[in-house]
Amino acid sequence: MMSICRMLRLYFLAVLAIFTSPALYADATPATDCAPAQVQTVPQTNAEIRQWYNDQVAVIPKLDAGWIEQGLSPEQRARQAYEIRHHARIQARAYMQDKQEVAQLQARDQEKYGNPDGPTFDYLVAQNVKKGLQGAAVYEEIIGSSNRTNAEYNARFNVTPASAQ
Repeated sequence: MMSICRMLRLYFLAVLAIFTSPALYADATPATDCAPAQVQTVPQTNAEIRQWYNDQVAVIPKLDAGWIEQGLSPEQRARQAYEIRHHARIQARAYMQDKQEVAQLQARDQEKYGNPDGPTFDYLVAQNVKKGLQGAAVYEEIIGSSNRTNAEYNARFNVTPASAQ
């Protein structure tokens, strides 16, 4: 049985993954007992922001392994994976200096997904059902795709996702 402190630390690390980059931990203050590390750096350029975004979603498979150990259902795991990626998308756009670029990304998402902030969880479920998936397979596909990022945008900013390294 996991201690409450350890469970809280794991939960906080999952939430922290949304707002910080593992690459930024090098100059962080070490965590003590239940206290998280303090991040010192915020991405500034679009390339840094893209790397930050990729780093956020790269942790999802590892987190998913923990969620499986905790006994979460495929739907619960898919919702958590979705939330991490969705919040990373929103935070990355908040970091962007050029608000016109943000507006272009939102327009792209509005056209592609019917939502300026990217696909909703329900949209992803519906798309997987349209592909013929059923039951747990619908949610496993959401989990599996949650750390795959757009190769075109990665190439544009010379970013290699951690999953491809």
